[in-house]
Amino acid sequence: MYRRLSKAPLITLAATMSTSQLLNGAAHTVSKLQFPALPRELMDRYKPGQMFQYQSVLPKLPVPPLQQTLAKYLTSVQPLLSADELERTKHIVNEFVQSGGVGEVLQKALVQRAKTQDNWLSDWWLHAAYMGYRLPVVVHSSPAIGYPQQAVPDLDSFAKLAARYILATEKWNLLVQLEAIPPDVYRNKPMCMSQYPLYSCCRIPGAAADTLRRTPIQDSRHIVVIHNEHFYKLDVLYETPTGELAVVPGSHLVEQLKAIVVSDVEPCKFPIGLLTTEHRDTWYQAREKLNKDPVNRASLETIETAQFVVCLDRPHPNLHTGLANQHDSYSTFIANRCLHGSGSRYNSGNRWFDSSIQLVVGKDGGCGTLLEHGSADGPPAVSINVFTLQLMFKYKYDFFSEKCSLDPGLLKPASKLTWNISSQTAQDIENAKKSIDSLVADVDLQTFIFTDFGKNVPKQLKLSPDGFIQNAIQLAYYKLNGKPTAMYESGATRWFKFGRTDTIRSTTNASLSFVKTMCDPTTSTEQKILALQQATHTHTEYTNDAISGTAVDRHLLGLRLLAREAGMETPEIFKDPAYGKSVHFCLSTSQVPVESLPIFLCFGAVVEDGYGVCYNPQEERIYISVSSFRHCPHTDSVLFAKKLTESLREMKNIFKTVQPILSKL
Repeated sequence: MYRRLSKAPLITLAATMSTSQLLNGAAHTVSKLQFPALPRELMDRYKPGQMFQYQSVLPKLPVPPLQQTLAKYLTSVQPLLSADELERTKHIVNEFVQSGGVGEVLQKALVQRAKTQDNWLSDWWLHAAYMGYRLPVVVHSSPAIGYPQQAVPDLDSFAKLAARYILATEKWNLLVQLEAIPPDVYRNKPMCMSQYPLYSCCRIPGAAADTLRRTPIQDSRHIVVIHNEHFYKLDVLYETPTGELAVVPGSHLVEQLKAIVVSDVEPCKFPIGLLTTEHRDTWYQAREKLNKDPVNRASLETIETAQFVVCLDRPHPNLHTGLANQHDSYSTFIANRCLHGSGSRYNSGNRWFDSSIQLVVGKDGGCGTLLEHGSADGPPAVSINVFTLQLMFKYKYDFFSEKCSLDPGLLKPASKLTWNISSQTAQDIENAKKSIDSLVADVDLQTFIFTDFGKNVPKQLKLSPDGFIQNAIQLAYYKLNGKPTAMYESGATRWFKFGRTDTIRSTTNASLSFVKTMCDPTTSTEQKILALQQATHTHTEYTNDAISGTAVDRHLLGLRLLAREAGMETPEIFKDPAYGKSVHFCLSTSQVPVESLPIFLCFGAVVEDGYGVCYNPQEERIYISVSSFRHCPHTDSVLFAKKLTESLREMKNIFKTVQPILSKL
């Protein structure tokens, strides 16, 4: 979806906004950073000062006209409602939008708010979608990425693999700190880069809402390594004789990681990391108890100011070398490990789920990344993974040949964090064990590779690949349930300053007509083709609305939050069952295109009776993950994956009579 802008006019560094100004509104002085060594092929790509070169010229997120949004809203709810329900909703909408009515009052207030803020939505969205969300971040909020399995026959190879992941990630961190990342550009328009400073960021639980804590790099020179639920502080930056901060040599990291693994062969009696898997209010109370003790407070401070967390996972008995040949089985296993740790018996306690970035490195070669979603959306996190994997496997970069300008004996060894565990905290940990094990048992997460075709077939048919896949997902759901449902797809609004996402409402009158046509044996091939073409075209139109800031959901959210802040009674439009149906997303989906890298991104379903579907469409294949909850009698991820595969094949096959060339694909 994103590409890099080449030959773009440069703006001088003095004219750019610093990372600190973007995120905190005020500048601070950082230590001088040493530019990281990179493969020769990448040296021209990364240049200090370019990341925010377009930030000052990015437009503000618009407030769409109220009539326009409500017209789109009525169209979007139509496929979900009966004729009587639709008439009732039309009446409610007309009342809301009438001259002098509550809608007009709220719209004027929202327009005024937009005039006084860089982004009228960003603070609200951070609170409403993330910081104020009280369910556990595990499964319910944080997405994960699974990597291809690596061979780790012994401790030395395991430590070297972990060190390579750490060093590649740290190089990216320095490039971000130096603002050397090329700005993302989509359709020749620059995008906001404010989400890229992901490091040294930690979510802190609060009484009613959480906060994001960001630490300047001069105070965050370390990472936290967790092994067997024991926590270690490990410096990854050191100060050179000339006063620069540089990355520690790979040999030092390998020796420290080996020492950590050898020192703690038994799991920790009190796996403190499990507390971060809890309901946010429960975790807040538990952290308050921990924080009263100065020893615990110091350990929390170390964790919460770390650049990122590295999880050295013990192997799972079900993951063996032969499983790598059964790619779907392996990837499903690793996706579950990265998403939730597979339970307290395995690695759920070997995490700190509040950290913005966690690298998961298994002794069985199963690796991946976990993102705390409040700090950023998918593309910035995926960029880290793409850089890391390309550095390691495409360029085969030799991390261990880099020189250290300091006597290695002067580099700090890893230090173990200590805790004073009270009886109350011990009970909190026991309760957390039960909660996470129940959640893990309930999650039905499956991954698979659809190998019949990828983006190549829809493109040849002059159809949007994303629209094609979105309609296939709806067809799969319709086959299983005999009815449509509200469907969410994430659309980035990063053309605007501090933009995050808006909802692509993929369920439309056209998509409903398409799935009905496909399921009707009396319809002709031509009718099916025409229905699919119209459905994908409609999806593309709404996608353009979403990324242009003129979709429905964020606008309505702004009006609803304004009414709440003003102490007004909730407007009838938001109490209407139609609104509830339209935001109960039984299909929550996201496209994460990463060409040529065999990685899966996965997340949990957002409602109990729904599915979470993420897909990585490549030219000749599609990497897909499907999640649901086992306790719901109406969902089954394995069955959904089968129906999705079936739907994709059927959609291609309807073109065979009019596009003979497809038979060769």
